[in-house]
Amino acid sequence: MKTHIAWKKLAQLGPFHWRDVAPRRAARVALGVVVPLGLGWASGHVGYGAYAALGALPAGVASFQGETRTRVAVVVAASVGMAVSTFVGATTAELAPWLLVPVVGIWGYFTGLGVALGPRFGTAVLQWSIALLIAVGLPFGPAGAALRGGLVLAGGLLQAALVAASWALRPGAHERTALAASYRALAAYAADLAAGGSEPPPPTAFPADTKLDDPNPLLPLPLRLALLDLLEEAERIRSSLAALAAHAAMAVGASTKPAMASEAKAPAAGALASEALAKEAATARDDRIRNLMAGAADALNRIAAALSVARAERAALLHDLNETISRLTVPADVPWRWAGEALLGQLRGTAGIVANLEALAARPLAQGAPLARSNGRGLGGFATAVATLRANVSTRSEAGRHAVRLAVIAVLSEVIVQATGLYQGRWVTLTIFLVLKPDYSSTLYRGVQRAAGTMLGAGLGVVALELTRLSQGRLVAAAAASVALAYALFDVSFLLFSVFLTAFVLALLDLLGTPALRTAEARLLDTVIGSALALVAYFAWPTWEGASAQEKFARLLETHGAYAEVLLRELAHPGSVDAAQLRAIQRTARRARSDAEAATVRLLDEPAHAPLTPQVAQLLIAAAARLAQAELALHALALSPDRPMNEAGAPGGIAAPVEAFGAALGTVISRLASALRSLQQPEPIPALRPIQAALADEPALRGGALVAITDRLVDAANTLDAILRQRLPQRQ
Repeated sequence: MKTHIAWKKLAQLGPFHWRDVAPRRAARVALGVVVPLGLGWASGHVGYGAYAALGALPAGVASFQGETRTRVAVVVAASVGMAVSTFVGATTAELAPWLLVPVVGIWGYFTGLGVALGPRFGTAVLQWSIALLIAVGLPFGPAGAALRGGLVLAGGLLQAALVAASWALRPGAHERTALAASYRALAAYAADLAAGGSEPPPPTAFPADTKLDDPNPLLPLPLRLALLDLLEEAERIRSSLAALAAHAAMAVGASTKPAMASEAKAPAAGALASEALAKEAATARDDRIRNLMAGAADALNRIAAALSVARAERAALLHDLNETISRLTVPADVPWRWAGEALLGQLRGTAGIVANLEALAARPLAQGAPLARSNGRGLGGFATAVATLRANVSTRSEAGRHAVRLAVIAVLSEVIVQATGLYQGRWVTLTIFLVLKPDYSSTLYRGVQRAAGTMLGAGLGVVALELTRLSQGRLVAAAAASVALAYALFDVSFLLFSVFLTAFVLALLDLLGTPALRTAEARLLDTVIGSALALVAYFAWPTWEGASAQEKFARLLETHGAYAEVLLRELAHPGSVDAAQLRAIQRTARRARSDAEAATVRLLDEPAHAPLTPQVAQLLIAAAARLAQAELALHALALSPDRPMNEAGAPGGIAAPVEAFGAALGTVISRLASALRSLQQPEPIPALRPIQAALADEPALRGGALVAITDRLVDAANTLDAILRQRLPQRQ
């Protein structure tokens, strides 16, 4: 297996996501750092202010995670852990420096294991190790360390207070903005379909999903329920659009069949004429769907605008929105009429909810409206976190391997630092914590960006500080500007974040009496050493995505198989599965597809690891996308009041064949998932086509939407089977 490094990508030190500049967020979190620093300087205790700022700095990074209550929970968890780590690091460095070796190992293990908790609380745990290593450089006895730990806690809790204070600023504005972004995404998808596209919607959740899962606690319950209704309508609209896209693709595919038949039976001229007529008919059907999609895209953009603009402008937009929707029609003679009518009904329902938002938003809390409560899905619980960590205490899991690797290399670096007496050697170990990640791409490129950013920041910072010889007050101002820029550019580029963070640290340490030039020299050398050790540790014991991604792809198939089975059960027995359960299963399948797509991206940056190479992963993703599109169409049909089986009467007559097809499809998907887990060719699968043909022969279903959708399910399942049989080795 050859080592694969994208040198061109490394040389670019990118990418730079300039759209992700966050000035407002930067102002809030920078305020949490600057206020204690300024108060310490003004009171003549700049050292105390610097410690509180050191607590607020990592807590500010932690505050980028979560939404409202989850964000406060992450910041509080980070702050408490940093306070304890500050005490442990300062006292150990003062009383028994060599004890830092096992301490660093313990903190490294739990930091690595913390990735299993997800980005929110994994980020919080990382801040504990950062605080530990910062405190090592400023040793104190127990009393002094306790004081400084308390200051770190105070700085972190100040960030939590600033997050909580932001709740009172225009409650509901963030949720409406996220909903507007969700409807713009739908509009872009509809516009793509109108331009001739037929792909399923992306597997990502709507921006509003996380916002409304963890809403502003000050949001009145009636308003939150209305916003949740808008999110549900967005999910329904996405399913209807996917159903229409599937019909458009089926129309184009069906147009080739008459032409093929005519070539066998008719003279050449007749065959050409028949083919032309078939293509013309398919184009006419396709154009009608495209016209509807173009109108839907216009309406969806207007909905997004109505959610975004000020109250004075909303009435005119709502008037235009209703006129736009009223002009949309669905032909009576098309097989996709049910999906088109469902889409129009959803657009009208959405317009009605948006029109009523003003009354709900204007309702004062004094009227006794209860506050909205989160369903708690985003918050999790202590018991769940402990169970997750225990499940990953094994080198069989990615988090478990990363924890051992991080602990071992952190211990090694600390031994080197203690043995050599390296000046400010804590930066070596700190760099390892920041650079070494569970995956190859993040470790490699972040390591290079961290080193380059530190060099640039140290060089620029030293030049500025040595040339200007700033007073304490101006140093505080320079530190404030540096940290604000670092926070603003956090999501733009890790390189730029490192540049301004390094400049801030230089200014802060200068305030504490550490010369900027010596600090810069130490940071340059230590960062290079730490980055090199992190890369060596990864390549010595890599966790290649190609060696473990099969589990994600197996889970992708299993979740989509379960999704299809539940939808078919609901169609066979209407009312047997409620809408909330359907939506939860859909969310699980979407998350699995998103995880598999992320794994595919990681595979592209890694050495090829047969048999699950990037090419095979891309083929599987493409086939799974076809499966997902058919399932979205099935979901739209299950929610439609005009589903054909209800119109035909007596749903019980079609229950048996629908259940038989669902069971067979479930068996096929299960065997394909097992093949992926074992990375061997699948066992023989049931023939789905005859079962689907029997379904198509049912009088109540003949020519209906369910037949067309199940046809696409069979095609997708057979394609997945063919890919695995061609690309995986034979069973032993």
